[in-house]
Amino acid sequence: MDSEKSGMLPPYSAADLPPPSGPRHSHYHKRWLRPRRSMKLIVGCLAFIAFAQWKQISILPSREPSSSLSAERLQQDLATCAKLRHKPQDPIGLGREKNARFVDGQRPTLIRNATIWVGEAVEGTSPEDARAGKGYSWITADVLIDYGLIQKVEADISLDSLPKDTQIWDAKGRQLTSGIIDMHSHAGVGALPELVGNQDVNEMSNDITPYVRSIDGLNPLDPQIQVIKSGGVTTSLVLPGSGNNMGGEAFVIKHAVGKPDGRTELSAEDMLADPDRNWRYMKMACGENAKRVYGKVGHSPFSRLGESWEFRHAFEQAAKLVQEQDDWCAAADKFGVESQSSYLPQDLKWESLSAALRGQVHINTHCYTIPDLEAFVDHTNEFKFPVRAFHHAHQTFLVPEILKRVWGGRPPASALFADNMYYKSESYIGSEYAGKILWENGLTPVYVSDNPVLNAQHVLFEAAKAYRYGLPYHAALSGVTSAPAELLGLGQRIGKIKPGFDADIAVWDSDPLSVGAAPVQVWIDGAAQFSDPFELDKPLDGPISPDPKLANTTEDTTDLKEVVFTGVSNVWLSGEEASTANGETVNVVFSNGDIKCIGACTEDVEAAKSSSKKVVDLKNGHITETFTAFGSLIGLNEIDNEADTDNGRNPTGFSRGLDGLVLDNKKLHIAKKYGVTKAISAPKFTGGLTHSGTSVGFNTDAKHSLEKGAVWAEDVAVHRTLTLAAKRGDNPSISDAIGKLRHTLLEAVATNDTGSDPFSEAAYLKKVVNGELPLVLTVHSADTIVAALRVKATVEEALAAKSQSKESPKLRVSIIGGAESHLVAPELAAAGVGVLLAPFQSYSYTWDQRRSLTGAPLTNGTAIDTLLDAGVVTAIGLEEDWLIRDLGLLAGIAQKNGNGRLSEKKALDLVSSNVYKILGIEETQSKKARHFAVYEGSPLEIDGRIRAVGSGRETVSVFVINWITRRKLRTSSPTMTRAAAICVAHGGGPMPVLGDPGHASITASLQKRVPKILKLNTPDAPRAIVVVTAHWSEGAPTISSGERHDLYYDYGGFPREAYSLKYPAPGSPSIANELKQALEKEGLSPVMNSRRGWDHGVFIPLLLIHPAADIPVIQLSVLASEDPEEHFRMGRALSALRDTNVAVVGSGFASLHNMGKLRSLMMGDPSTAKRIGTQVNEWNKELTGAALLEKREDRVKALSNWRKFSHSYEMHPRYGAEHFMPLLVCAGAANDEVGREYNDDFLGADIKTYYWGDVRV
Repeated sequence: MDSEKSGMLPPYSAADLPPPSGPRHSHYHKRWLRPRRSMKLIVGCLAFIAFAQWKQISILPSREPSSSLSAERLQQDLATCAKLRHKPQDPIGLGREKNARFVDGQRPTLIRNATIWVGEAVEGTSPEDARAGKGYSWITADVLIDYGLIQKVEADISLDSLPKDTQIWDAKGRQLTSGIIDMHSHAGVGALPELVGNQDVNEMSNDITPYVRSIDGLNPLDPQIQVIKSGGVTTSLVLPGSGNNMGGEAFVIKHAVGKPDGRTELSAEDMLADPDRNWRYMKMACGENAKRVYGKVGHSPFSRLGESWEFRHAFEQAAKLVQEQDDWCAAADKFGVESQSSYLPQDLKWESLSAALRGQVHINTHCYTIPDLEAFVDHTNEFKFPVRAFHHAHQTFLVPEILKRVWGGRPPASALFADNMYYKSESYIGSEYAGKILWENGLTPVYVSDNPVLNAQHVLFEAAKAYRYGLPYHAALSGVTSAPAELLGLGQRIGKIKPGFDADIAVWDSDPLSVGAAPVQVWIDGAAQFSDPFELDKPLDGPISPDPKLANTTEDTTDLKEVVFTGVSNVWLSGEEASTANGETVNVVFSNGDIKCIGACTEDVEAAKSSSKKVVDLKNGHITETFTAFGSLIGLNEIDNEADTDNGRNPTGFSRGLDGLVLDNKKLHIAKKYGVTKAISAPKFTGGLTHSGTSVGFNTDAKHSLEKGAVWAEDVAVHRTLTLAAKRGDNPSISDAIGKLRHTLLEAVATNDTGSDPFSEAAYLKKVVNGELPLVLTVHSADTIVAALRVKATVEEALAAKSQSKESPKLRVSIIGGAESHLVAPELAAAGVGVLLAPFQSYSYTWDQRRSLTGAPLTNGTAIDTLLDAGVVTAIGLEEDWLIRDLGLLAGIAQKNGNGRLSEKKALDLVSSNVYKILGIEETQSKKARHFAVYEGSPLEIDGRIRAVGSGRETVSVFVINWITRRKLRTSSPTMTRAAAICVAHGGGPMPVLGDPGHASITASLQKRVPKILKLNTPDAPRAIVVVTAHWSEGAPTISSGERHDLYYDYGGFPREAYSLKYPAPGSPSIANELKQALEKEGLSPVMNSRRGWDHGVFIPLLLIHPAADIPVIQLSVLASEDPEEHFRMGRALSALRDTNVAVVGSGFASLHNMGKLRSLMMGDPSTAKRIGTQVNEWNKELTGAALLEKREDRVKALSNWRKFSHSYEMHPRYGAEHFMPLLVCAGAANDEVGREYNDDFLGADIKTYYWGDVRV
């Protein structure tokens, strides 16, 4: 657009101001010669000056000492001034004689034969190379610890040089890192098991509580502190909760508590990571939580608007205190403290917040959504304070440019979960690839637990999953070590293995980012933390070799009826298991819902190569059963904490899961993407992991429940909840709940009459006692499990008495939950009761889970090990829906940490066939409608990547892994795909890529819709793209013909970054020549130009459409003549290239390109916008009717008369229709074919995009 070159004039300028009206007068000076008037004015001025001087003097502090003020107090206040002005610095590491936390008498330690991750690139590596991962490696060395510090990191440290009392610890080649740092925890203030009396996370007396401190509620005896340490975590930032907009001060602790851990006392003070308290920390929170807690009519904050006011008002109060203090201190310096007439202004309520405004406090803010992030960034600039990190930060990956606007010039980090989302509205929009995307945008992701939301014992697993989702290995490991250390202002003391750093160290039984990694030993300040740790029996495999291909994300799918998978190393399908050795592989042929062949399959493979079948080449392929999700609410819930998206609670009634089933939603799409094709879900009793009524078995990729095969079991089981949640309403106690269960089951045994309703609770309980349906009990406590086993025995005795048969009837009972089931494993085995563990890795979250086994190094195994040893059929359930991505990895943990109990196939059974064994039902499976998943690598390993899923249909879904996949997933057919033609709206100058809100709709379409239309990142991606640009008008069609083209920044007045954009796609002289010949066949006289740069009509949309920039681009001009017929002929030439899979992209603004009207829309006047919008709609209606005519002859004829359409000259002024011409070219490039269109909103006007091809969006 024309304004793009000027940056658009402001609405008013000096040139617009009218000249002064009326004649100029020359008598102004004469007025000052009138004596009386001039004398009055002079006297008035003198009086004003005298008053001002008096006023200024009166407000200065008196230099006379005040007899009522304490001189001692004034001196203390003066000393406080120095503290107020102090600018904290990160405390040094190297150069200390000893760690301030060192305990006298502690012996030196030499850790020998370790494989060490230092935590930084080797000296001399440039920052750019270091960020790319160059210079990082594992080294073999010894580590000497003394005085609580790392003294040496060297190979083969001589024992002769060490003190005689040095302890020697042999790492045996295992991997050693710094201790893990969790930058978001509530350990100690949210002690476990969770009881009313020990919860001190949120001070909810007020929304704004910067004055409270987490250390005042930190309980050193919280058992979870030790559990967390058993995951290698040595340091945690203990934050107040997020119920308040300002939650209060946070403190960094180390997980060494009392004398058993090498400390001298048992106190929160002794746990402080930095006893000198160089930095302070504060927790704030935006968004949902404060609204939910405090929001009600008449009480703020009711909305995000109110939250911003609360923030700004609080900062205003703190800023006022800062100013008053600075004024007092300045006066004391100037006139002497004895001259002060008052003490230093102080207000404990605002002291910590004023310290934050002085730069003495690292602010960490809980903030999920774009509005929250943007508002808080605005606050930082208004009140001039930095923010260290946004926590949870689910949508930061969408708006890196907003983060970079934070005051102070240092963008905040994003403290993330790897894949925990969907639990409330704020977390519904998120991505497992967030860390990777943030890293690629120059930002820092760190991974946190929010303990006890996630068990911080496994916070390292979050970093491992981040690596799985494409974050580089070094950045993922940094995300729980050196990155949080630096963000805490302790980057010279913790987070790395270097001389001068605190001796916080973990040695691992396997690569720390591998599945199931556990510490062998942990040191804090040089003191070993486990006197007799349990160590898992694992082979010494050495470090992971980072796989850069994990950075290639999977977003799209292709459904195929026939496909061949080559390079398959393992087939783990029931009844068809096959494994290879010595690098040999097999092929697997899929056809019309059936796995046709496993093996060499020579004939099928050859047939595929000579036909149109697709071939997926794998290097280490694995084919397995798909997974079954049981225990979660998928299918009955979309956003956990939003009632409108949920089936609802059933605390008193009885209902069927089938009746509340809602399919075709985000959670279910994600489930299939990660190999979960079947689910069993029951209505919830009261909340998460509570169940009631009957569960339904269904396929996760069905559109609705009446679709064929969507529901494979209308009623899988009858459910009752016996956790602490059972003590509600009609069941005031656990004993009452057990009694009612016994009573209803015995009634079902006694009566043959279940009433007229076959779907009543009585009818289903009759099926339970008759053995037709299993009874599933949600229960954790070992004592409650025992009570349930007694009920089972009692009912079975009643059944035996009634039946009088020789074979005693048995109830089919199973358990989901089972945190304490290991305590009664033999009894469960004897009763034939299976257990679905949920959580799989239990911890003492609630009182009835307090005896959970947390695993090595604290306990000898976990619940699953004890259950398997006792012969209990066991499976892995899901306590929360987000875990659908992690089922394969959880099975991998069971296998890796099981000391040989489970083969890989048996481990996978934990998330598939064992579910059905426990329930005593047949798994729905057919060779003609197989459920299977195809992986590159093992699904049990962190680098396993799903490549295809069969879900019982005639087709298999093959996942497209960005552009690299085009080399791996290919068609052997010589037939060339016909590429699409599309005319897009490219927006104003660089604004779409700069994140302009007015371009949000256009930007989203360019990023999401257009790649699908062009089939980018698929096997049928175009071999080249011709861009017809409105910003290049010539007398003849002119073609960019160079191998490379610079960018032509043909706009002005935009931010500097707009002139450093890069789009390094290649050109293609050969395809340019093909285009030239095609144009010549149409009677045109094209010109080749190898020098002109690509204008913004080319590179701006392509930056959004295909940022990989790996497809050749050819730029084509429009004609200055604006002759429709000549542009149609250009299109016909391009139609021939479409047949050779060259895509055509017209880049213009077909709906509206009149700068006057666009300026009017930008002015935002509602009446003007409405009038222009009406005109645009009327114009669009006629334009669309012509552009989408199916026959090209009719389309060309109609568009030839486009100037007769309503408002055509208002949409495109005379001699200014260059932004309309690309549409004419694209319309000519379309044969007799169906065209389509979509709308984008631009300043309230509908902007059309038209396209032709076989993909519809």
